[in-house]
Formats: sequence, structure tokens, C-alpha cells
Amino acid sequence: MSGTEYEELMDTIRRAAARIFEYAETEEEVCRLEQAINHEIMYVAAIAQSERVKPPSGWDPLGR
Repeated sequence: MSGTEYEELMDTIRRAAARIFEYAETEEEVCRLEQAINHEIMYVAAIAQSERVKPPSGWDPLGR
């Protein structure tokens, strides 16, 4: 990924996060939304990480 592509993706993420926070009316709601965003990012990152280390033949039923 080039630097330009990275910056474009990060800008998209910033704009999306800003739009989400527009729905918050209180500081508590901002915090809850932040936690939800972090949870989603961690979930997607875990999937991406597992895909990078997945064996060529795929995972067996025991998760190896």
C-alpha cells in the first residue's frame, strides 16, 4: 500500500468516526461509541491477523 493510499484510507476512517460521534449528545455517549468502535476494530484486526497466518491448507477442526 502506498503512502497516498494509506492516507486516503485513514481520512475515510476519520470522516466515518466523526459522523458516528455526531450522534452522541453527551460525553458518556461519546465514550460508549468509542468503545464500540474499538471493539469493531479489534474484531476485524483479529480476523485479518488470523488470515495472515492461516496455513495454506486452511485451519483444521481443532483450530491448528
